[in-house]
Amino acid sequence: MPFFSELFVSEILRKPVLDPRGEELGRVKDLVVVKGDPLPKISFLIIEKKRKLFNLPWSDLNMFNKRIISAAVYKEDLKHYEMNEDDLLLVRDIFDKQIVDVNGAKVVRANDVKLESYEGDAVLIAVDVGMRGALRRLGVKLGSEKFLKLLRRPRIPYKLISWNYIQPLKPKLKAIALTVPRQMVSELHPADIAEIISKASPDEGAHLFKDLDIETAAEALSELNPEVQAEIISAVDAEKAADIIEEMSSDDAADVLSDLPTEKAKEILDHIEKEEAEDIQELLSHEEDTAGSLMTKEFIAYAPDITVKEAIENFKKDAEDIETVYYIYVLDAEGKALGATSLRELLLADPSMMLSEIMETKIKSVTPNEDVEVVAEIMSKYNLAAIPVVDSNNAMLGIVTVDDIMDVMVEEATEDMYHIAGTSEVRFGNIEDARLLDIVKTRIPWLALCLLGGLISSIVISRFENTLATFVVLAAFVPVIMGMAGNAGLQVSTTMVRNIGLNSINNYWRYVAKELLAGLMIAGITGIAIAAAASALKGMPMLGVVVGVSMFLAISSSTILAILAPTIADKVGIDPAITAGPFVTVFNDILGLTIYFTVASIFMRYLI
Repeated sequence: MPFFSELFVSEILRKPVLDPRGEELGRVKDLVVVKGDPLPKISFLIIEKKRKLFNLPWSDLNMFNKRIISAAVYKEDLKHYEMNEDDLLLVRDIFDKQIVDVNGAKVVRANDVKLESYEGDAVLIAVDVGMRGALRRLGVKLGSEKFLKLLRRPRIPYKLISWNYIQPLKPKLKAIALTVPRQMVSELHPADIAEIISKASPDEGAHLFKDLDIETAAEALSELNPEVQAEIISAVDAEKAADIIEEMSSDDAADVLSDLPTEKAKEILDHIEKEEAEDIQELLSHEEDTAGSLMTKEFIAYAPDITVKEAIENFKKDAEDIETVYYIYVLDAEGKALGATSLRELLLADPSMMLSEIMETKIKSVTPNEDVEVVAEIMSKYNLAAIPVVDSNNAMLGIVTVDDIMDVMVEEATEDMYHIAGTSEVRFGNIEDARLLDIVKTRIPWLALCLLGGLISSIVISRFENTLATFVVLAAFVPVIMGMAGNAGLQVSTTMVRNIGLNSINNYWRYVAKELLAGLMIAGITGIAIAAAASALKGMPMLGVVVGVSMFLAISSSTILAILAPTIADKVGIDPAITAGPFVTVFNDILGLTIYFTVASIFMRYLI
């Protein structure tokens, strides 16, 4: 029985193993784990010597700790070992595997494993999922703690998961499962469950989802991103998938089904109750990014001639099946919207009053074909938590709620950010899950535009070869002129796009005048600064004048272009954000070069 107390596996990896004479048998490469009672235990060590693997049984060890590992056998007693998929290897099969940690509502990784002595065996006592384990693997634990102490930072905490909470292990592990998730995961917030499923491996995520009850599964599914939704629901049989979809609001259900293959979506719809299936199909018929595609048909509406008391009693029964209730709508016999009242107004009103007496008649509404950005503007302007969707006869079709609008506006803002950066968003916005070819496809067109701009810039430079050859020092300031013009234009265009998107420009000409004046002031300041710098660096005042005038004209023209491009794009129905990135930068580069060399040509006789 070897002398042993406790240690972490990373502390003995690549450590030499000595024979009774003190000669090296090899270095520790891995450890083979077998089932033990009550905990898994080490069966033998795999040691490596000159690229050959050997089997060293636990019973043949004399001493086993992080300083010395010695064996009771000699080299000739060792047996060769060949990697076997049927063996459970501690490093190969456990290190870096995912563990679902429901206490922290997240997915963590096995960074290290703690071993402890038990009745002569080395048993697996805990998994280290914290920073300590990661640093220990890198061999920098002690140094990092001293560094943190110097910075007066708190000590790195231990984050260990006891092996008592881990399910029985088996070879070819893809993830390590805990014994507690199946009992505890349903108690987590749906957003936390969704995060766990998203970060877990596809197989583990699917297993977790299948173990949820129908109601929890529906809530978690609505929190997942579209790609994971499609993967998860596709792995569930049609009947159970239909039960889950029925638990969701009609708009969320339509979103999920819209991302599924047509056959799978139809199969699920066939298992859903007819009335609810018709509602979902109606929502699926609307164009994407319209009010109709976002609306839910689940809302509460009453006739105008019932009392507040009757409305409250009815509400207690009707609200059980409605996901979100912000307002009580008042409809006539034909379903036309007459008004609305908030829950607060309903509860504070005299119970004997009619709904028609307390309702607000000047309600804002949108049509099913209204663009989501317009819907968002209306809801933001009037501080609405929900807005009715009505047809041409003012008959109420559904409502769009603020949570759905927020999701869409985040997507719109992300799309604008990508356009400004000169790329496009991959499907579902997840780079990790996107195909490599899809990522390339979204970026190549924008880079092609930049390449075209660069070629045109090269042509501009070639047109002024004589000027450049006569006065080579001009080349030193080309990057400055191009960089400043491009950055100044990008500042103006980004601000312009943002204000157009928010519809916050009250007086267009006043806004343009302010931007132009600011641009001219910036152009003047930077022009004077670069003129002084050029004169001082090269000892040529006239060179400073050329560079300064060029800087002033380049920034002024880039400001004008950055104002005009988003404005024209918006007027012709193109997303203004497209013009704010590479478009403005490329054209400003070409314009800046042309201005610079033209000014230099004009002043050439004063430079020579």
